[in-house]
Amino acid sequence: MKSSEFITADLVQLPAMQPADWGNLVPRFEYFIASPHCHPIKISENGELIAIGTSIMHADTVWLACIVVHEGHRKKGLGNAITQDLIANIDRAKYKTIYLDATEYGFPVYAKLGFEEETTYTHMRSTGGAPVTSFSEHIVPYEEHYLNQIYNVDAQVSGEDRSGVISDFIKSALLYVVDSQVQGFYIPGWGDGPIIAVSEAAGAALIKRRAMDETAAVVPTGNEFAIDCLQGHHFQFYKISRRMVLGEKRAWHATGIYNRISGQLG
Repeated sequence: MKSSEFITADLVQLPAMQPADWGNLVPRFEYFIASPHCHPIKISENGELIAIGTSIMHADTVWLACIVVHEGHRKKGLGNAITQDLIANIDRAKYKTIYLDATEYGFPVYAKLGFEEETTYTHMRSTGGAPVTSFSEHIVPYEEHYLNQIYNVDAQVSGEDRSGVISDFIKSALLYVVDSQVQGFYIPGWGDGPIIAVSEAAGAALIKRRAMDETAAVVPTGNEFAIDCLQGHHFQFYKISRRMVLGEKRAWHATGIYNRISGQLG
């Protein structure tokens, strides 16, 4: 079954595709449609959406995201089909590394297509406890003159040039700055509310600040310091997902991710 471009008229059908434990798909696909960095596609049957997904292109890496099969059409090979079509639309000479974050349902599909597990993400939820009411004096609002430093921090941690997509959301960022040097950033309201940091002091302070806004957190399992910080703010484990890669492996630093951007960007 062939895929086609996901367009604005398809947005009205997204609630029927919505996984119970995911964030709202509609604003995500509105962004995918509008962004030159994204290529959302669909598979339809008799005018009904039955599978969706998108690719998100950075400078020389790609993330596959929001791959969803309609609950009434599972076990028909649609997850495999739409993932293969997403991959087929990628220029593999330019984009040699493809990433995704796999749920338990998607993991065997992606493994059969050649994706390899790099690590797991630990998903945590707040159990309540005393609310956070103060935060570090080193946390300041975004200012444009910090932009290149932010990009450098992200590239140092992620091993990717994600500046194109980050630039769409950066104005709401909070930064951890010491002696005019950006050591980390948190972007409220974007995806899962990412925190990227190159020092433990920055990561811990931004986790504390984020706990004022959010009751869920997702960090690489290898970032034990971040997990300890979250437990100190009354967050507890509830599930994992798997970061997977297809193609050329890249150096990146799990210990610099104090909350992932989202399942669609790591």
